[in-house]
Amino acid sequence: MKNTKFNKYNKIDRSKGSYESKSSGLLDPFLTAKTRQSGTHDRRYVGLLLTFLMVMAATSRAEAQTAPSSGPLVVGEIEIVAADIYSENEVKNTNGGLRFLRRSMNGLHVNTRHYVLRRELLFESGEVFDPDKLAETERNLRALGYVNNVRVTAVDTTSDGRVNIRVTTRETWTLRTSFSFSIASGDNQRWSLQLSDRNFLGRGVTLGAGLGQDENASYWNAWYRQRRLFGTGLHLGIDYSNRQDGYVRQLFVGRPFYSQGDAWTMDIRFWDNLADKRYYLSNVGPAGDDPTRTASLYALLPFHDSGVSAGFQWRLSNSDEGRIWRLGGGVSVRRTVFDLYEPEYLLSDGRTEDLSWLAEPGQPFARDQGTTVFPYVWLRSLGRAWAKGRFILQYGPVEDFSTDIEFDLKAGPAGGNLGSTASYGESRFHAEGAFTKWTPMVGGHLLLRGVGAGDTGSREVRYYTYDILTGWIATAGHQNSPWITRIFAEYGQGDNLLGSRALLLGLDRGMRTLEFDGMAGDHMTRWNVEQGKAMPWELAGLFRMGFAGFYSGGMAWWKDEDRDKSGIRHEAGFGLRFGPTRSANSQIARVDLAWDLNGDGSPVITAISRGYF
Repeated sequence: MKNTKFNKYNKIDRSKGSYESKSSGLLDPFLTAKTRQSGTHDRRYVGLLLTFLMVMAATSRAEAQTAPSSGPLVVGEIEIVAADIYSENEVKNTNGGLRFLRRSMNGLHVNTRHYVLRRELLFESGEVFDPDKLAETERNLRALGYVNNVRVTAVDTTSDGRVNIRVTTRETWTLRTSFSFSIASGDNQRWSLQLSDRNFLGRGVTLGAGLGQDENASYWNAWYRQRRLFGTGLHLGIDYSNRQDGYVRQLFVGRPFYSQGDAWTMDIRFWDNLADKRYYLSNVGPAGDDPTRTASLYALLPFHDSGVSAGFQWRLSNSDEGRIWRLGGGVSVRRTVFDLYEPEYLLSDGRTEDLSWLAEPGQPFARDQGTTVFPYVWLRSLGRAWAKGRFILQYGPVEDFSTDIEFDLKAGPAGGNLGSTASYGESRFHAEGAFTKWTPMVGGHLLLRGVGAGDTGSREVRYYTYDILTGWIATAGHQNSPWITRIFAEYGQGDNLLGSRALLLGLDRGMRTLEFDGMAGDHMTRWNVEQGKAMPWELAGLFRMGFAGFYSGGMAWWKDEDRDKSGIRHEAGFGLRFGPTRSANSQIARVDLAWDLNGDGSPVITAISRGYF
């Protein structure tokens, strides 16, 4: 039989019983030569095609089942992983005394209870997932001061849109038995022996006690801090010190802002302190003897300071976006009294003088005697932009700082119509505040910080004081052992200042070759340039170490002393830098050998562990 044409494109081969489509190129790969010639193979082709379609359908169903739900992601399981001070490998990879030390530290230390960490989390299972809350929680945990190597990360997203989160921390050695001893250039000595635990029994409680001698008197002291009293949001603090020249008694209860989105805060304080206070005097004033003398002049005067304050703030801005604004108010009632019961007082230059003239009207001493009632409006604002850095205030650990400007301001009346007896009961307006701004710049970070306070009113009662600090900190090289450049400058000024509020320059504030308060006045300027290098290893697995060279300069003076540039103090030197890596406190400790470039050039050894420079 002859073949019969079906149409222009297709034909039926009746002798072979096969159908061929000239336009079926998409299916040709599934067909073999035999298939095109056999009806049996047609059925195989259909089977293969059905199998292919079934696989594709199953794959689509599986993808649909594993895809997250269309709704918002929510927080799922929260896992807390708290590592020991030293890991198991860190213990095994040492021997002898170092292994014993690490085992002992792990064994004696009580790890932070999980509930202590869990109550600091700003999220909980079932609520909407917010990455910003993870970052803020991480910052808050680092700020506790008893855990480090903190990580708060999302580790998995389940098929029903739940995000599982892991919180990892490493314990730090919070039991501190410290002995400090320092000698300033004039053989003035200070020492202290302290025993404290910042995380007592792993419960986030601070206990401490100690004894020592400061620049004025010997003492013993004790203190207590609890961040969340009885599981509430209240923060409790108690300080007590028995001193050779008096005592310190302080109690405060507050509820801080635990997160940027918290709605309110409150703070209540009581204090009653009695101690000798250094009252600084001008070298050209009534008590001065040598107008050319640049060293500070002071007398020790008994000072009693007591009072109570209460403040409250509420969040005005959105809880989770935009700049944060907080507004509130409060009141402070404070009584300050300097006693002038001796006919003469010993001055720091070895002379004795009658200081009764301090109590005459118009003197800052007379102005500040009595009670001040200060009701105030309280405004604070901060941003939500944060950055991380290392080798800034601490020597190695990750630090957090805001890159938005922050400021805190209190202002209100403080005059006699409110019950104030200080400032002769005159009407006046008081304001005090502070601001901070960190800015990433040229491989580092630029800091601008300022504080100030003042009163308006008549010439006899008004005063002001302010202090501006700026600095640039930069690191270069490997992140664990960088070169560190630190450049800082500071300027402060005041008018009609009380002698106990003088601006000080010395070992406590930037000049290693001076006494603790070698220069004083109502004007002060200082600067420092330092180049250092951190070492890549840990000393005995406990400290990160480095070295630095520096140059510093500065001067403090009373405006009636009329100092010129010849009074500027210059010094240079080099030293070691330390930062504990397994301790709750990783602030930079400095041990320096410094030379006074204005004097005889004899080296001075100093040690200090606070401040920007």
